[in-house]
Amino acid sequence: MGAAGSTSMYGILGPLEVRVDEGSWRLRSTKQRLVLAVLLVHANDLVTSDRLVEELWGDRLPADPGAALRSQLSRLRRQLGALAEDLVTEEGGYRLRVHSHQLDAAQFEDLLAEADREAGDGALAALDRALSLWRGPALAEFADRPFAQPEAVRLDELGTAARERRAELLLGLGRLDDAVASLEGLLAEHNHRERARGLLMQALYRAGRQTDALATYHAWRRQLADATGLEPSPVLQELEGAILRHALPSEPQWPASEPPRRAPPLPLPVTSFVGRDAEVDELADAIAGARLITVCGPGGVGKTRLALEVARRVADRYRDGVRFCDLSVVRRSGGVARAVAACVGLEERAFRRLEDQLVEHLSSRHLLLVLDNCEHVLDASAAVAERLVRDTAGVAVLATARERLAVDGEHVRIVAPLACSGPDDPAVRLFVDRARALDPGAVDDEDLTLVARLCERLDGLPLAIELAAGRLPGLSVGELLDSLPARFALLTTGRRTEQRHRSLQAVVGWSYEQLPPHEQRVFRWLSVFAGHYNIDAAIAVVAGNDIDADMVRAALLRLVDRSLVNARRHRSGTRYWLLETLRTYGEQRLRDEGELEAARDRHARWAVTLAGEAGAGLRGREEGTSAKALDAHLDELRAAHGWLVGRDPERSLALVAGLHWYALWRTHSEVFRWAEVAASAAPGLRSPLLAQALGSAAFGASFRGDLDSARALAQAGLDAAAGLEPIARRRPLQGLGEVALLRGDVELATALYGEAHELSLAAGDVVDATWDLGGVAVALIFIGRGDEAGALADQVMASAQASDTPSAVAFAHYVFGEMTATDDPVAAEAHLRKAVELAEPVGSRLIVNLAQVTLATLQAQHQDPTDALRSFEDVIVQWERAGSWTPQWVTLRNLVQLLERVGACEEASVLHGATTAPRTGAPPFGPDKERARERAHRLRADLGDDAFARCTKRGAELEDTEVVEFALHAVRGLINEIA
Repeated sequence: MGAAGSTSMYGILGPLEVRVDEGSWRLRSTKQRLVLAVLLVHANDLVTSDRLVEELWGDRLPADPGAALRSQLSRLRRQLGALAEDLVTEEGGYRLRVHSHQLDAAQFEDLLAEADREAGDGALAALDRALSLWRGPALAEFADRPFAQPEAVRLDELGTAARERRAELLLGLGRLDDAVASLEGLLAEHNHRERARGLLMQALYRAGRQTDALATYHAWRRQLADATGLEPSPVLQELEGAILRHALPSEPQWPASEPPRRAPPLPLPVTSFVGRDAEVDELADAIAGARLITVCGPGGVGKTRLALEVARRVADRYRDGVRFCDLSVVRRSGGVARAVAACVGLEERAFRRLEDQLVEHLSSRHLLLVLDNCEHVLDASAAVAERLVRDTAGVAVLATARERLAVDGEHVRIVAPLACSGPDDPAVRLFVDRARALDPGAVDDEDLTLVARLCERLDGLPLAIELAAGRLPGLSVGELLDSLPARFALLTTGRRTEQRHRSLQAVVGWSYEQLPPHEQRVFRWLSVFAGHYNIDAAIAVVAGNDIDADMVRAALLRLVDRSLVNARRHRSGTRYWLLETLRTYGEQRLRDEGELEAARDRHARWAVTLAGEAGAGLRGREEGTSAKALDAHLDELRAAHGWLVGRDPERSLALVAGLHWYALWRTHSEVFRWAEVAASAAPGLRSPLLAQALGSAAFGASFRGDLDSARALAQAGLDAAAGLEPIARRRPLQGLGEVALLRGDVELATALYGEAHELSLAAGDVVDATWDLGGVAVALIFIGRGDEAGALADQVMASAQASDTPSAVAFAHYVFGEMTATDDPVAAEAHLRKAVELAEPVGSRLIVNLAQVTLATLQAQHQDPTDALRSFEDVIVQWERAGSWTPQWVTLRNLVQLLERVGACEEASVLHGATTAPRTGAPPFGPDKERARERAHRLRADLGDDAFARCTKRGAELEDTEVVEFALHAVRGLINEIA
């Protein structure tokens, strides 16, 4: 420190002054004196530029506040001379480095400490030197300013207490006249000080002035009675009695210091504690073996409440109990140590390192210190916690923050949102508890499923749940759920005592406002992600506008640390996401900043690129990796589709075109719907992408059982391809071929798929070529032309193997399984199991389900029917989840055969009636049609005409979902019966 060796110093025990080599002066400029005073009050701490600007100009800012402030600091440095080099500029503000010997207030407190260590004349001499430093009230000209008031009041109180102590020493040394004069002067200035009055009574009595001593007491008694109606303190009353009895001891009788403060009690809960019993147990156990634990989590997750419950649980373990320090009211780093000092009963001595005082004060204590809400003063909180844990033997620290303290020895516990997936989960119980506290009839058992959905939409955040429960007197649970898009306007209350918890928006805003500007921007832009994303995706969307990839990466990790972004490690890499509440807030800030459209455009461009690259990756050995990438980002693809439709037709079509094989192999009916929506929003666009989208949409319609729409979409695709490159016709031809196949027009299906196959070969698309040729082969198999199909099957396998794509090879094995199912069931089973083995790891549910249907049919004919029933159960559930009704009807028709075999003729007849009704869209044809007719004949013979007619009529009248429920009920009942 530049001026450390000089005699230069600052004076604040009176008017502000600077002294150099025995000379002193007052700065002439009012603003420079104000800046220096602020820096001295916060000596050795960083004072932000914003804070100094606010103190200097308030609301009347100069045109360029930053430049004006720099000008004032420059002038101040010139005035400080040798002291100037200790006024340092740092990022964000300024710091004045001050040694204790350079400040009169620090010298004063050091002399007070010396007097405490001495006795008699030595103590008196130290106090005289200390009091000689005073030139008037501390920080006199600034005592009415908020920044100076606390320090000025504290120093003035120390000065007055020092005068009391000096008088007490004079009394003890027998210098009675000096003591009386000193105390009378003190009381003339501070009439309310009872301790000084008691010392004066003793000094007067011992000087032989008993009447004056009693008069002093009675004057004070009358004054108190007139002003407040109160009596003097018990200590003064006892002193009066001793004087009256002439029983006053020879030594001064007054407590040398105030009695030890009682530890402030922990804040008492005003509501029940719900849903965290396991966390309380775990934390209570952890504290037994760790002296510093930080409880982390997003705002509103319940960190404080959890910490308090744990503190109550473990309080008996600590001889000196628990101290709770709420740092939410602390606005600056320098206030943390002071808040802790007040919490543990330490009388602070300024400008001597407060951390040293805390260590000394707590060195013999055994207690748990709860530091609550550390996030906005994290560095200072970390410094205090680390110092106490390192330099005391019996202090343990339990901190709560939205990020870890990042110090040695820290153990971190993340508080997750409450589970909310079912009616019995903690989040639901919390909502019900809070709602019924306001209105016992607010929630009944029928509401619990809706409450679970509501809590899930609120991310399981206890604060959000409590605020939502508070809205029930005016809304039903269903209405509250429908209102959640406006959650920040809805979830507020004016009756919470803490401003930052008065609304859900305030809680999130508290965290957001702590971020530096570039992290705020990264957070805002990350809100365009609808679900999980990886770090590469974050960089692709957020980087730009002076924020590069490294800055995005660093900011993302900091946001994870601050509990604003969630992270979960996977083998394929870490996945990130925002809670819906945080995402909604970020989107709102994007809108406020005018960035929403730009952010969504960037996100959509990234999603289109992902769909194209991953879609290409589905055609090869890395199909599984590409499929998982699309699975992981399905929410993003959905959001991008919604944004692009109607805004950017070309990109919206490119998105769905890249996802065709993903939707087909994995039976994603939703993705096929995207294709239909994108195509409908781009009528007349001259682009092969439109033809592709219409072809994909035709597949989706075929799978969901709407063959008329499928044909119309595919034909529209052919029309859109007119005049374009021939390959544009390929996807619509496939769509038409699929419709023809499902309707039993095998000749047309063969011709359409054959033409598509030629186009695929010409384009070098071996995956498409495999599908096209396989479609022809399956069509021939279904009408009993196995020889012709066999001639094609080898080509299908060769094409599939050339593609090196697991799903394509699995499809080829499925074709072989279908081809050999009648004549060689053993070989067929081997091919079908190989198809499942290849398709399952890459998530190709279409091939898995198709193969399992045929396997189940073979099992029903040749093996234990229980295995067949279980296979049917699995496939029926899978088709239902995918919304694939056309293959579902085929599966249910095959199930009828098994039900008949095991004697469940009534159930088989009901399903026969359901699966042969016109609404199925794709009735059986060829050999299947003949087999269905034969089964119906046998079932009628077994049940009789009336019963069979009654059952089939019932099946025909069932709704689609009722048919599935009936089939599953029948299958599960038979499994239990046979087992």
